[in-house]
Amino acid sequence: MAVDLLDYLKGGVDSPRLWVNFNKYAKNLLLGSDANPWTTPASYLSFYTQAHALVKAEVVLIDIWDLFHHWMEDDENAIKSMSEKSRATFASKVLLEAYAPRELLAEVLIAMNDNYGNSVPIVLVIPSPRSLLARSHQAATKNDLEPTEMSVDTVSMYMADFLRYYSETNLSGILLVEDEKLLPLSAEEIAWYQPVLNVAKHYRWSVGLQLPFQNEGFNAPDEIDFTIIPEQSAACSNSLGVDISHSLWASSDIKENTGFSYFTIPEGINPEKVLETLSSIK
Repeated sequence: MAVDLLDYLKGGVDSPRLWVNFNKYAKNLLLGSDANPWTTPASYLSFYTQAHALVKAEVVLIDIWDLFHHWMEDDENAIKSMSEKSRATFASKVLLEAYAPRELLAEVLIAMNDNYGNSVPIVLVIPSPRSLLARSHQAATKNDLEPTEMSVDTVSMYMADFLRYYSETNLSGILLVEDEKLLPLSAEEIAWYQPVLNVAKHYRWSVGLQLPFQNEGFNAPDEIDFTIIPEQSAACSNSLGVDISHSLWASSDIKENTGFSYFTIPEGINPEKVLETLSSIK
């Protein structure tokens, strides 16, 4: 049975409260920033286990956009197939239904479960439906678009089908990541993700929402189990997860919080600095 992500993040005697985003840092350090760790399930597991041990991470994080990014770069037919039709949601549909990345992820999740078992939560990190809509459309057409309720709801249905494919794996949760330039204006706009939220609830996955900034009067809907927002936000005291990246790497004082701390390791930072910082914060 999968680890209960929400309980794990809330802390306790045996439950750490640190969430480390180390993907870009580890890729740059171990492989080179442009290298593709997703060539085979074995290659990704080899990369990830080294990276995870390097930073002594307490949550297993699978960056889905990183997988999609390399698929779009390395498969000569990927962008071509995503740009065959001009409607706003088409590129997202093709991306989420593509056989190769979907199967590769399934095999990686099986390998992750074999490797980590029930010792730590396994979490899929994926752009929110509104973010994935804009990113995939831009990748396919080189054009920006303005998400609408209808287009976001449609991509949410595609994403729900994508996630449902992993219902038999040992997932603890998903983290939906918003882009700073496309933030939802209200909780009502997050409700456009309802198909995704329904799937997560059905399979008992915890759902997190990462917001680059959050206004004090903004509250996520009840279906969102936790949020991660920057410490600079006026609403950080109401969020279970607080992004302390700015203070951590600026050697500033870090505010205490009652939930868990999240931080991103900068891509090109000195490894000795990383080890010193991780040691001090733990």
